[in-house]
Amino acid sequence: MVKNESNLDRIIRGVVGVALVLFALFGSAGNMVLWVVALVIGAVLILTAAIGFCPIYKVLGIKTNK
Repeated sequence: MVKNESNLDRIIRGVVGVALVLFALFGSAGNMVLWVVALVIGAVLILTAAIGFCPIYKVLGIKTNK
């Protein structure tokens, strides 16, 4: 896989991903659907930030790393 995310893109994804996971763990107030959605999206953002590759970017032909 060729990286298709810039460093700034990766940082933003990582921060938002961690925020969503923390929200899921500490702030979802018992709403199971909200908990699952926040946890899954947060985990995906953290994963794509860690590896520098976004499959959705690949499909859409977007490349933020120049």
